[in-house]
Amino acid sequence: MELQALLDELFAMAFVGIKPGLERIEVLCASVGDPQDTYPVIHVAGTNGKGSLCAMIAAVLQGAGLKVGLYTSPHIERFNERIRVNGVQIADVDVARLARPLMDAAVAIQGTFFEVTTAMAFQYFAEQRVEVAVIETGLGGRLDATNIVSPMLTAITSIDFDHMEYLGSTLESIAGEKAGIIKAGTPCVIAEPRRELRAVFEARSLQVGAPFVFVDDEVHVDVDTMHPDLSMTVSVITRDDRFYVTTDLCGAHQARTVATVIACWPYLEQLLPRAAVDVLSDAQRRAWYLPLAAIHELTGLQGRIQLLQTEPPVILDVAHNPASMAALVQTLRACGYQEHSLNVVFGVMADKDASVMIDILYPMVRHLYACAPAYKRAMPAQGVAQIAAEHDIPAITTHESVVAAVQAAVATHTPVLICGSFYVAEEALSYFRR
Repeated sequence: MELQALLDELFAMAFVGIKPGLERIEVLCASVGDPQDTYPVIHVAGTNGKGSLCAMIAAVLQGAGLKVGLYTSPHIERFNERIRVNGVQIADVDVARLARPLMDAAVAIQGTFFEVTTAMAFQYFAEQRVEVAVIETGLGGRLDATNIVSPMLTAITSIDFDHMEYLGSTLESIAGEKAGIIKAGTPCVIAEPRRELRAVFEARSLQVGAPFVFVDDEVHVDVDTMHPDLSMTVSVITRDDRFYVTTDLCGAHQARTVATVIACWPYLEQLLPRAAVDVLSDAQRRAWYLPLAAIHELTGLQGRIQLLQTEPPVILDVAHNPASMAALVQTLRACGYQEHSLNVVFGVMADKDASVMIDILYPMVRHLYACAPAYKRAMPAQGVAQIAAEHDIPAITTHESVVAAVQAAVATHTPVLICGSFYVAEEALSYFRR
């Protein structure tokens, strides 16, 4: 209960709002000895896919034998998910020990939840003596609290409209903010394919003197097969090799993530003993990517088209907007799930476009179990059901909670999909843990 009270106090700092800038994080990190400068860092920004990219990079480095810190957000079930070492979450006792002094220091400078959490991650990784830390930006890049690091490598995923009140109203302005992680002398791997946005990253790299590569110029990845267990096999073509990779992060959109990891690998190899790398054959080099088949297990990643149960299948995904919902439906079809074959547990935040999301889901839905997570911004279950009725969903029931909806859906002993919100995923995961 003491830890929960501390976390409640920490989460209350989130209501202060988002405050871009590096001044406060610099003070917090200085108060604990600037731990972020004591180990190599890979820094990842972008709008879509940056969490998956961080997990893939961490997995291949763990597979190579390194001790890897991984800092991502948001969490789904527990705060501790944000800070992991070789897939193991930070312990409650360490959260309590590290958070209190940082929170006290943050109060004096009006620091934020994310700044305290970031400084905590940096300090924990230093204490754990990680050999490399993979750090995901929170919002933007240029003024994001994580941008205090001096990385050995930066990577930028695709760009889309997001947090426009902070990052600007055009894709170019958003890209410009993300490009703020690019630093002098530090290589940058860029996955964004559009020419006008590539120009933004190229200009920033040339301005600060950073080597850069575009993923599409180095690697081509095609989906070969998506499997019913929600894994996929992709074919990889590089400048001088061709091979196949299997990953348990499934979806056409994840093919680009695989390509980005492979484009990063020449820089990541610098973390390994030079003599061992120099004698590797092409086949041995491909073996670096074998850990991509076990990303969930190795890194603790959750909620990305995750199979919670196999017989019958229970699938969890954090899709919470039209773009991610479309990717989810496309992936399920490719994995062999038939139209109107899924009992769908669905809840959504009131500020999301639920109508478009349900319209996208419609072809897969056999029965929709409408619910609302226990969160103030959630759309009431009755509101979800009304929208579903407008889209002619075949069968609809409302439920008093996410757990009640999950229980009803699972009781049918037919395939179940749980989606719509991170908060829905949180409550569903807690239920399955119990």
